[in-house]
Amino acid sequence: MSKFERRNILKAGAGLAPALLGGQALAAEPIRHMGWPLVPMEGSNPLEVKVAAFTTVSKDVDASIKFYTQVMGFELLSDSKLSETMSTAPGAGKAGRRCALIGSPKSTRGATIRILEAAPDAEEIRPRAGGKVPPANCWDPGLLVMEGGARDAAESYHALASAGTPMISPPRYYFFRAEGDRRDLDVMSYAPFGPGGEQLFITINLRNDRPEWKEPSLHTPAGGCSLVSLDQRPVEEFYLKAFGLKRTSQMDCHQRNCNELIGAPRETYFLWGTLGNVSMEIWEFKMPEGRLYPCALDKTGLAMITMQVKDLDKCRAMCKAAGIKPVGEGAFPMPGGIRPKGFTIQGAVGELVEVIQA
Repeated sequence: MSKFERRNILKAGAGLAPALLGGQALAAEPIRHMGWPLVPMEGSNPLEVKVAAFTTVSKDVDASIKFYTQVMGFELLSDSKLSETMSTAPGAGKAGRRCALIGSPKSTRGATIRILEAAPDAEEIRPRAGGKVPPANCWDPGLLVMEGGARDAAESYHALASAGTPMISPPRYYFFRAEGDRRDLDVMSYAPFGPGGEQLFITINLRNDRPEWKEPSLHTPAGGCSLVSLDQRPVEEFYLKAFGLKRTSQMDCHQRNCNELIGAPRETYFLWGTLGNVSMEIWEFKMPEGRLYPCALDKTGLAMITMQVKDLDKCRAMCKAAGIKPVGEGAFPMPGGIRPKGFTIQGAVGELVEVIQA
C-alpha cells in the first residue's frame, strides 16, 4: 500500500468520528458518560425486598399438590376456593377460583408456592414445541424458572425421575466466579417441570466448605427466580426504579454442560447476575431476537413473583415517579390466612410482580 493510499484511509477514518458520536464533533470539555457498576451487597436493597411467593397456574391442582408434597417433600398449607375477588392482576379471575398454598414451615429459607386453578382450555404462558422437553427457544424473554436447592444431586434426581417428572437433562456440573460479590459457585443443577408446566431449577452446592444441611427435607422451597432478557439494561432499570435494587454480581456462561441443562444449544453464550440480596437473577442471552410472552394468571405455568417490601407506600410512590403504572390492585392470600395489602406491576420482559407489605 502506498503512502498516498494510507493517507486517504486515515482521512476517511477521521471523517467518521463525528458520525460515530451521533453527528457531534468532539467537545473541548469532558463528557459525562453513565454506566451500570456492580455494587456491594450492603445498600443494594433499600426496601428490604424479599421474594415471598411464586404463583403457578395449573389445570390439575391435585396433581400439583401431589408433586410438591409427595415428590418435593413440602407441606400443603391450605387448599380452598377464593371467597371474593382479591386481586385485579391480569387474568386473576373472580371469586370461586381454587387456590392452594405450599410451603415448608420449618425451612430456614424459601418462598411459598401458590397454585391457582386454570380453566381446562387455558393456554401456556411460554409455549413449548409440542409440549416436549427440552423447550424451544429458552432464551425467549420473560420469567423462566423458580430456583431452589437440594441436599444431594443423585438423591434429588432419583426422587423426581422415579416419579416420572419431566426434565431437560440429568444434573450437570459447572463452576463460576461471581464478579462483584466474590462468590465461587461449584454446583450441580438440573431443570424439572411441575404439573402446571412451570420450570424449576434445582441447584446443589458441591463446595467442601458448604454449611451443614439443616433443612427438614431433601429440597428447599424455591427462593429465587431467573428472568431472561436479550438486553439486561431495561430489566435492571425497571427493578432499580421500582424497588431500588442494584446489581451486585455478574458472570458469563459459555459452558456446554450448563447450556445442556437449560435446553440451550451447546455453543450458546449468555451473561447472568443477581440483583441485591434477593436471589433474583437476570440472564442476558446473546441472541438476535426472541419472542416475549407476557405473563397472565389465566394461562398455565409460572406466572407471578410476590415481592415483600418494608414500605409499600414508598414503593408505590417510587413506581409512580418512574411512570410504572399498576396493572392490578389487591393481593392474593398468604399462609396463615394473611390478606396483605398490595398491587401488581408488569416488568420489562412481561413478568407479573405482586408487591405486598411486609
